[in-house]
Amino acid sequence: MGCHMNKNGIVSKKTNKRDAGSFLLFVFLLPYVCACLWGHVGEESESLKRNQSESGYLVEASVEWGVWELSLEEYLAYRLCVVLPEDCEPELRKAQAVLLRTELAALYAEQGDKRVTVDGEGLAKFYKNAAASEELLKASRQAVRATAGEILTYHGEPVRASYFRVSNGSTRDAGDEDCPYLSAVSCEQDKEAPDYRSVVRVERDRYLEKLRGALEGDFAEQTLWEEGHFSFDGTGYMTGVSYIDENGEKEKIDGETFRHLFGLSSASFEMDREEERVVFRVTGVGHGFGMSQYAAGRLAENGENYKEILATFFFQTELANFE
Repeated sequence: MGCHMNKNGIVSKKTNKRDAGSFLLFVFLLPYVCACLWGHVGEESESLKRNQSESGYLVEASVEWGVWELSLEEYLAYRLCVVLPEDCEPELRKAQAVLLRTELAALYAEQGDKRVTVDGEGLAKFYKNAAASEELLKASRQAVRATAGEILTYHGEPVRASYFRVSNGSTRDAGDEDCPYLSAVSCEQDKEAPDYRSVVRVERDRYLEKLRGALEGDFAEQTLWEEGHFSFDGTGYMTGVSYIDENGEKEKIDGETFRHLFGLSSASFEMDREEERVVFRVTGVGHGFGMSQYAAGRLAENGENYKEILATFFFQTELANFE
């Protein structure tokens, strides 16, 4: 590139073809650069606004040493550490963060305050071992930040944000007009989970004792041992068992109560009576409603993001900003 002095004594530059080409390239790329720059600025601004919408919300966790007060964001991070395996997929962790925040949003709305009290037993156990789980806590905080302010809603209201570990091959249909978004979802991949199957053996005397403790009437031993009427839903989960007492009165134990009576991992089971004991062959882990964490993790492995995962398990719901 050369230069010369004009008659006014001003130095002017001669532009060669290479300089002209560089200038044209810059002009051509400028809109793209601006779009990228301002796009990121917009994303950061939106994230900041969502974080601000959560500020001031507190969670009081009841623990053995008293009450542990945490910000909403920090509570979610600790809670994620408790309810998910350490090696889970990042998109599953984000989906779970949205569900946990949705649970809290419903609590805040119900109590009409920016402070709620929860059972902190699981958090306390994790906290004691937090030094060994710093990486897990870091990953959980990232998931909370990545989904800042997001909750799952149906017709503008927080959903019943149900989740559990492993299904029996399908999630359950809630059959509830208030929760039409909780419909059965096929989860064949859950059958590959390490803890998909389990076996529980209960001695006859203990079985009868547990049933008597859960029922109020007078029941003959034979009635409790052989005459219970068990009901199951369309996806194979027990919904209840009923017995007729000595006075002809019917009593019922619901499926979730029954499974907890005998330490079953889920209410999806086959039951065999032997001479002196009952054998339960159980499939799945958890109540079966909402998001199967194992299936969601497999979806994440296959490239689905947290929004797609939530849409799979909660029909016709929308992500909204928590206010």
